[in-house]
Amino acid sequence: MSGYDAPVEIESITREAIETLLEAIESRDLRSVRRALHPTASWQNVPHPAAEGREAVIALLDGILCFSERVQWDVLRTSVDGTSASVERVDRFWLQGDEYAVACHGIFSVDIATRTVISVRDYVDVGEWRQRVSPMLSKMASRPSLDVVSAHLEAIKTGVPLTVAAHYALDATIECSASKVVGWDGIADYYAAVGTQPELRTLAWDFVESKGRDAVAVDWRLSAVGDTMRSGRDHYEVRDGRIIYLMTTLQLNAP
Repeated sequence: MSGYDAPVEIESITREAIETLLEAIESRDLRSVRRALHPTASWQNVPHPAAEGREAVIALLDGILCFSERVQWDVLRTSVDGTSASVERVDRFWLQGDEYAVACHGIFSVDIATRTVISVRDYVDVGEWRQRVSPMLSKMASRPSLDVVSAHLEAIKTGVPLTVAAHYALDATIECSASKVVGWDGIADYYAAVGTQPELRTLAWDFVESKGRDAVAVDWRLSAVGDTMRSGRDHYEVRDGRIIYLMTTLQLNAP
């Protein structure tokens, strides 16, 4: 433990790393959650098997975080001992306007060198979760593709990049002309960039049409500088309540 001889300093780093992870979870930004986790991180919701590795942990948290409109984890008590801590809390999620809460007691371990969380062992009120939260998650995962895309279009109107990105799966792809964005992190970065363009405020949809169980087509138009109009068609594919693919075909500029 070279360089960290003082127990107070170690415990301070432990507390800070855990707080950073909890803040990232509340933000619903999977990029921030990933940064707060050690590459070999594990997360176990006892008595279920642990998710092993950072990407497995992200996959474990992904559904509930992205389906939620808001996440707030209220910490009731924290007891830190070296590189470990016991955290009692109430995890609160808002799904389609309704709040769902579950009591948890987590044992967190921190890697001091990287100041990231390396393991979480969570004791959850499984009965409450299965009774209330799981049915809602199943309902959202089984939504018709048209409902998923319509919600995505409403999110675009908000101009909030994370709200838009939340509708995409971890392994989603966006293609437009010669450009291609792969994965949730890249898609979140993409919407953060395009969301700053003032012209997007003129975006309008001519129609949204179901193309089968898992596909939706959307015709759109966008007023640019002067009298120039851009338009195109978006083809969406949906899986388990999330967008897995978006292909944008641009039309010629029209006066």
